[in-house]
Amino acid sequence: MRVAGLSWIRRDRLTGQVAVGLVGVLVIAAAVYGVGVASAQYRLADVGAWLSAKSKGAVVHVNGPAAKVDGKAGVIPQMRGHNIKIVQDGATILIIDLDTGVVSRLDPSQLSIGQSRSLGKGIQVLAGAGKAYTVDSVKGVVQQIDPVGLTPVGAAADLPPVLGQAGIDGKGALWVPVSQKGEVAAFKDGEVQPPVRVGEPGDDLALTIAAGAPVVTDSTSSTATVVTSSGSPLKISLPTTVRQAGRGGVLAPAHTDGKTVPLLVPGTGSLVTVDTDTGRYSSTRLPMPKHRYRPPQMLGANVYIPDETAGALIVYNSAANRFEKPIPVTNPRSTLDVFVKDGMIWANDPAGPRAVVIDRQGVQKGINKYKDRVAGGPKRRTIPLPGDGDAPPPARRNPSSPPLTPPTNRPASPPRPGDPPTAPANVSVTPGAGTMRIGFQPSQGEGIVGYALKDVPAGLSAAPSAIGPGAGPFTFTVTGGDCGQEYRFRVAVRYKDANGRTREVLSTASDPVRPCVTPGAPTGLKAQATKSGAKVSWTAPPGGGSASYKLTWSGPVSGSKTVSATSATLGDVWSNGNYTFTVAAANGAGTGSGTTINAKLTGPTSTYAVRMNGNSNAYIRATASTSSTVVVTMNDNNGEQVTVNCQEQGLRFEHSSDPNLSGDMYTNITWKGKRGYVPAYLISTPGSWKSFVGPSIWKCEPSNSF
Repeated sequence: MRVAGLSWIRRDRLTGQVAVGLVGVLVIAAAVYGVGVASAQYRLADVGAWLSAKSKGAVVHVNGPAAKVDGKAGVIPQMRGHNIKIVQDGATILIIDLDTGVVSRLDPSQLSIGQSRSLGKGIQVLAGAGKAYTVDSVKGVVQQIDPVGLTPVGAAADLPPVLGQAGIDGKGALWVPVSQKGEVAAFKDGEVQPPVRVGEPGDDLALTIAAGAPVVTDSTSSTATVVTSSGSPLKISLPTTVRQAGRGGVLAPAHTDGKTVPLLVPGTGSLVTVDTDTGRYSSTRLPMPKHRYRPPQMLGANVYIPDETAGALIVYNSAANRFEKPIPVTNPRSTLDVFVKDGMIWANDPAGPRAVVIDRQGVQKGINKYKDRVAGGPKRRTIPLPGDGDAPPPARRNPSSPPLTPPTNRPASPPRPGDPPTAPANVSVTPGAGTMRIGFQPSQGEGIVGYALKDVPAGLSAAPSAIGPGAGPFTFTVTGGDCGQEYRFRVAVRYKDANGRTREVLSTASDPVRPCVTPGAPTGLKAQATKSGAKVSWTAPPGGGSASYKLTWSGPVSGSKTVSATSATLGDVWSNGNYTFTVAAANGAGTGSGTTINAKLTGPTSTYAVRMNGNSNAYIRATASTSSTVVVTMNDNNGEQVTVNCQEQGLRFEHSSDPNLSGDMYTNITWKGKRGYVPAYLISTPGSWKSFVGPSIWKCEPSNSF
């Protein structure tokens, strides 16, 4: 059987084939080895991905380990030639026509389009953790949808536009950057959760879901904020070169499998890898050609930078601080769709037949989406490495010529005999606790004597003092410095010229770095009630250097305070009740994640004398009201000492003979084992009885608790 429009599919090599037509809104008709779709079931590879084939008006499923197409499905005829985005989350496969806003659901078990709806052009469509959402960035509307029927689920919510690229965390909540407010907001179960402050209003914000947790990079302030489950964000100070990213900010991936987020600053060539677990980063400045790049992706130690000008992936080995061979994907100046899925990097040319899949070991396999087998594979060509300059496109070759091998980590034009060595390359910086590590790639050329670190300020020391020309390690460690200051370094290669004189060639300056790391979480957090207020104490995290601490609390009284010591007495916290205290350490490298405790605080008791009860009765009542139940009666006991527990403002009382003794303040006391409330004028507490004494006498919890 031959299906019109799908003659390019070889049916003896496919799991199934589907022809798609449009009758009315959408009618699907398919034939797979003569079996109707309704009765056909297809099992695709568990480790694989769906890729778009724009020119064929189809989507294909590729087995990752085999790099072979194992399923293909046509899409709506009107989508042929359109820009298509595929959103895939388990069995939820959504095909978005970016040109028209039509969204279609693909049933992977039947290789057929199950539903199709027009959701509007420019609408973000996301799926993850079993949930699906739409985001209207211009209008500021977020909505959960049914991933099967594509219909709204629950109420929509409004956020201040324009909204940034959203993401779904590991628990199925939608996170949306709200640049107008300098916040990131979560939307879950039809409600917008309390926003998290990540920057200042109007800042350039980029969201990455890293290992299921939201991470927001603020290019304007050079910070990255990790939103933690405890509600206390981890804020990391990044090199100030991040601010030079220009309009739109840094290039950041939409999500990462691991907790490390790679960031590319196209304007400077700075590549920053941020460990969102520890709050530490490493940064290197790469001399990148002036090409068109897409957000970098990371798998294992390798960072893959999509270079659309070259139609390739630039590969940077962050562990070895060197470039690996670039990976050709497709023709120069082609759009690249690059993402991480199932522990693999996928790079696809939506408009052409070529794609590449790469595993954690860096093993790459080419994919031809139009054929099952490709004799010889795609032709190779020279791809410029960062540092090679803005190399022109390669000249057309005779097809019979041998393939060109992509360059290794060597400059395009190695030095000739007698020329100075090349400058040290890839100068990277990594902050430590009181240290700064500077790595580099060695020079190439003749007469090299060794390497020295330059621009080390007075008072700081570098070790080793020099590095020989051998096999390395090519790393300096600088000790000392101020956490509140950034430092830049250069590496000099020393060599002997033709006359035997020692000369130097300097590298470019490194990215800025601080001699400190984002502090960890404080430990041993405790809170207790004292006659001076709530006393909160904790133990400093190791390795944080000189730090300040942000202390926040909520309960009967809420507030925040920044202190330099590891304890604080809160003179305005003197109300009995349940509190939540959180403390986070901060230094020049950022603000660490917080430690939180819940504590029930009850103020200490005091002893004071009874007054104004001579030859009369004083009633101790169950609540702060003169009409509540009498617990016990005191008679003619002026001067007798009673235990004062707390004070409360209750129902107003009127004194029958002295208007000056009317009011609404009550003192909670214990007398002869009985506890209750008396009008405050009956106890000789300090100050005016008509107002709270605090913090030496705490406020009571609501009186119905006694």
